[in-house]
Amino acid sequence: MTVDTTMLHAYLDGELDTDAAREVEAAIANDAVLRTECAAQRRLRDRLNAHFDPALDEPVPAPLQALLETKVVDLAAARKRLRPRLWLMPVAMAASLVFGIALGQVLPAGGEFGTSDGALVARGPLAEALDTQLASAQPDDAATRIGVSFARVDGTLCRTFVSSTASGLACQEAGNWRMIATAAASAIPRSDFRRAGTEAPMVLQAAQDMMAGEPFDAAAERRARDAGWRGRR
Repeated sequence: MTVDTTMLHAYLDGELDTDAAREVEAAIANDAVLRTECAAQRRLRDRLNAHFDPALDEPVPAPLQALLETKVVDLAAARKRLRPRLWLMPVAMAASLVFGIALGQVLPAGGEFGTSDGALVARGPLAEALDTQLASAQPDDAATRIGVSFARVDGTLCRTFVSSTASGLACQEAGNWRMIATAAASAIPRSDFRRAGTEAPMVLQAAQDMMAGEPFDAAAERRARDAGWRGRR
C-alpha cells in the first residue's frame, strides 16, 4: 500500500476507517522513511497544539462579535473548525486573509500602523518590536508581546504579536512588516495580556496555515533577528 501525505495526515487525525488505518499502520511498520515522517509529524502536532490550543478558549471581543454578526457568521460553528491542521488549507487561509483586511479597515490609522503600496504595515513601536524583540527573551512589561516566529513556503519570515490595540500576523516584505491577518485586541487585564498565547484564534490559524516546517526555536529566532529577517527566496 502506498501512503501519501494526505493519507498520513488523515491517519494522524483519526479520520480513516478501521481497515484503512490498519493498512497505514502496516505500511508504517514496514517503511523506515514513513516511520520517520510519521514521528516528525506527531512531534510537530504536539508542539503546535501546545502553543495554539490556549487561544481557542479566548473570548471574542464585543466589537468583533458585532462585526461578525453583521456578516451573519455562525461564530459557534466557526470556533469548532479552528483546531489547527498540519497542511495548507486554501479555504481557511482565504478566510483569514479576508478577516485581516476587514479588521485592518477599523484599526487605528496612526501609531502602530500605516500603509505602504496600499498594504497595512507596522509602524513605530510595533515595527521596532517586530524588528528587534525576541519571543524567547521579552520583558514582562513589554508594550508588544511577540508570539511565534516562522518561515513560510516562499522563505519569507513572519511573526505573530499582541499589542495594546491589536493581535496580528505580519511578514517581512521589502523592509516592512506587512499585516497578513489582524484583529482588534481583546479587553484583557494588563496582567493577562502579558501571558503567551493571547493572539486571536484566526490570527493563529493563519500562521498555522502559512507555516513551512516548525516554528523557530530561540536560537533560530535570534539568528533570523540578527540577519535582519531577510529570509530566503
